[in-house]
Amino acid sequence: MFLQNPRNELPDHYLAFANPTRLRILERLAAVGEVNVNDLALFLRMSQPRISWHLRMLRVGGVIRTRREGRQVYCSLDLENIRRFRERLDEMLGITSSRKVREEVGA
Repeated sequence: MFLQNPRNELPDHYLAFANPTRLRILERLAAVGEVNVNDLALFLRMSQPRISWHLRMLRVGGVIRTRREGRQVYCSLDLENIRRFRERLDEMLGITSSRKVREEVGA
């Protein structure tokens, strides 16, 4: 088991988004919630080992979570972890919550 190095958490998290296939995986997970790895491979028309490699990158980046049920592996978005990383990036960039609200509503 790999232990996450705190210095690499933020780069690993955002690196997980830096691939078109991983973005397609995230779009699918956002649409369906939780999906079996084999079903995801069929949907994306890719081999199961290739999908598993991308899922590992997403898991290391803290973007998804997986659970095993017998021989099947299911994955879903880790929304809480994504929120935490976004907050850490906002803090690092000095973006305050009131500034974010103004920007999101266009004020």
